[in-house]
Amino acid sequence: MDKKEFTISEVIDSIGISKHTWVVFVLLAFAMIFDGYDFMIVNSTNMFVAHTFWPDNANPGALMGSLTTWGLLGMVLGGAVGGIMSDKIGRKKTLIAAVMFYGLFTLPQAFANDLAFFAAFRLIAGFGVGSCIPVVTTVFSESMPSKQRGVFVTFGMAFMVVGWVLAGLIANPICNAATPLLGDFTNQVTYALADGGTATMYANWRLCYLIGGIPLIYGIILIFTMHETPHWYANSGNKEMACKRLTQIEQATRHTSHEYDPALLIVPPKPAKTGPSVLFSSKFIVATCAIWSAYFVGQFCVYGMNAWIPTWFVGLGYSQADSVALQTWNNVAAIASNIAVGFVSDKIGRKRNLAGAWLFCIVAIILCSIFVAPNNMGLCIALMLLFGFALNYAITAVQPLMPESYPTAIRNTGTSWCQAFARFGGSASSIVLGGIAGMALFQTATGATNWSMVVLVLIVPFALGFICTVMFVKETAGKSMDQLAAEEERMGNSEKDGNMRFIVMLVIVAVLAILCIACPLIVPNWSKQPYALPLMAIGLLLPFLYFFIFGGIQSAKNKAARASLGSLGDEASTKA
Repeated sequence: MDKKEFTISEVIDSIGISKHTWVVFVLLAFAMIFDGYDFMIVNSTNMFVAHTFWPDNANPGALMGSLTTWGLLGMVLGGAVGGIMSDKIGRKKTLIAAVMFYGLFTLPQAFANDLAFFAAFRLIAGFGVGSCIPVVTTVFSESMPSKQRGVFVTFGMAFMVVGWVLAGLIANPICNAATPLLGDFTNQVTYALADGGTATMYANWRLCYLIGGIPLIYGIILIFTMHETPHWYANSGNKEMACKRLTQIEQATRHTSHEYDPALLIVPPKPAKTGPSVLFSSKFIVATCAIWSAYFVGQFCVYGMNAWIPTWFVGLGYSQADSVALQTWNNVAAIASNIAVGFVSDKIGRKRNLAGAWLFCIVAIILCSIFVAPNNMGLCIALMLLFGFALNYAITAVQPLMPESYPTAIRNTGTSWCQAFARFGGSASSIVLGGIAGMALFQTATGATNWSMVVLVLIVPFALGFICTVMFVKETAGKSMDQLAAEEERMGNSEKDGNMRFIVMLVIVAVLAILCIACPLIVPNWSKQPYALPLMAIGLLLPFLYFFIFGGIQSAKNKAARASLGSLGDEASTKA
């Protein structure tokens, strides 16, 4: 190769979409399909699991919502630890460990007969699921050409939704089967109905969790087929391996290659400090507020609605099979939205795309509230397609921003901690919405939940997502990872002053967890208490108060600094 300096992004961009691109794409796509299945299978089976665990309880409410919560709490822990692990030991090792971990610990859930056993293994398996998603996002961002990066990141998330859809398609016929599919293992259960009667079913839901063990095999396949990213090698000080991987990528694409000289490889400087507290430093606090706020809103609404859509439609008189089918239609639309969002994001920019998505969500949820009706399956399918498209479009529009907001040394830490924090919103949402549904304010004269009123509550988080997007999101579309890192360096903000902000956020997260997760599960009849709704609202709004204060202050400082840099540049040009 010519004796001139180069960056990894320049080489990958010069190669363009290649055989390497598609190999990475396929390997990560299957990881996300299995990941999506593992998460969504509990939402697709929770009514049947609840009937098995609490056969005498005709309205398990928050208890049923908690079936989803335990997995999400595991995802919080997995995201926080997995991101740091990935930046330390590599993307490949972390991804393989995550895939095999959630496959291994999904299997025992099939043998659960009570909440304690089920919750323990949901929590442990969730650790692997939570570690997987940010690693996949980071590998996509580090492996794809700059101009197509947004498309590939969001395509990757589309395959997670494929896993969601498969969970519904697999669970619906299995759980509603009229015979025991695995003999005595799927025993008959008699459970109470809200009208005082009883019904019977077979615990065929257990088979769905046995299927969830397949990722164990896929993890072994990844050992022999996946490679580490050049970006991680270079940032870890191994320029020789980074250059070797670039040569291999080029050889596989062009059948000819250069010998890249490690001495000429330019690697952006590492942050002076690493670890999660650096995400809250002056250098990164605005980016952190941008993606944390948006992803929190998305997780709260996506996971909350997925947990309760079947219950919503059962309450309208639809059968359990039709209700799960409507949830599946909601997720089918998500696949289309995840494919579309990447193209639009690369075309019009990340900020405009995300801001428009939140407004779209507000319109969609209002239409669902007004027009969802009993005995009209066709209309309900159309509304679920609309809502699924809008909601998943918004949450996926955040995905490219995560890895683009941080340099290589902390990229997966930043991505995974964002996802871990947001999953507190997801963990709380199924319980909070279940608690709201049990409040007198949201019930009809007959005591049934008016879900058309409950879902309108989501307008509040959608509006907060829009405001935070307008205030904090910085445009990153079309820029290489090295360009984005260089722009942050020019601002001159400190990387070492984030400790206090980090501690404040940890306290806020603890308060959120206590008010919105622990109290509904521990305090008897929590949703009936007059103080429940105000306390949960405080827990959910505290993070946004934090974003507006700390993000707003630093955003104003950054705006002034950019204006100063611009005036200095103009002055230098005039003198020249």
